[in-house]
Amino acid sequence: MKSRGISHLRESILELIRDNGLRVGDKLPSEMEMTERFNVSRPTLREALKLLEMDAVIEARQGKGRFLSAGAALSIARPITKFESVSRLLESHKHVVETKVLGFGIVHADTDTSAALDVDVGTPLVRVERLRHAKREALVYSLDWIPQHLFSEGDPSQIDWKGSIVNMLAQLNLQPVASTAIATATMLPDAVVGLHGLTDFGPAFLIEETCFTVAGTRVIFARDYHRGSAFTFSFVRK
Repeated sequence: MKSRGISHLRESILELIRDNGLRVGDKLPSEMEMTERFNVSRPTLREALKLLEMDAVIEARQGKGRFLSAGAALSIARPITKFESVSRLLESHKHVVETKVLGFGIVHADTDTSAALDVDVGTPLVRVERLRHAKREALVYSLDWIPQHLFSEGDPSQIDWKGSIVNMLAQLNLQPVASTAIATATMLPDAVVGLHGLTDFGPAFLIEETCFTVAGTRVIFARDYHRGSAFTFSFVRK
């Protein structure tokens, strides 16, 4: 398995730790259980576990197994520096989410979107406006811009935009793997509040980011407004 696959397996083990509610000092599942769960070989699993040992997330005790160590407190929390789609973020917060597409169209890149996506002003972009909500409470208001030329083999108007854009681009061999982002405490734009009846949304945590493929191609420019009362993000201070 390539190094990228080992890193992905490392993240999957961390998710297993989070999902099982394990704490510092708790024992991890056995190697046999994890190889079956992740459908990997034992040598591959041990490479991923070695990464976690190097980060002081786990420690191996001879004849007893592997246990969470003090470094786990820095890795188990969902850090703001972790790249993930909004859909995955909402799943991690255990929200049962519905997505409403508020708008879709082809627009021309202005100075902001052209700089973010490294395209010329006037370049055609797919623009998608969406609202995620759970139990009738709006959680995330999103705007996404994607260069239209990335859909050379299909019609973007025929795509179901209620799903994950990251997963959709992965099917086009354009999966985003990282982003550069700016985070700001703000309010929803007045026009959005009035148009969509979001007067109770309250303070928002805006993440504005440009997403890149492993080859460095810029594929998404996004503005995601997270309802401030519904999310927390963590970070490590050293």
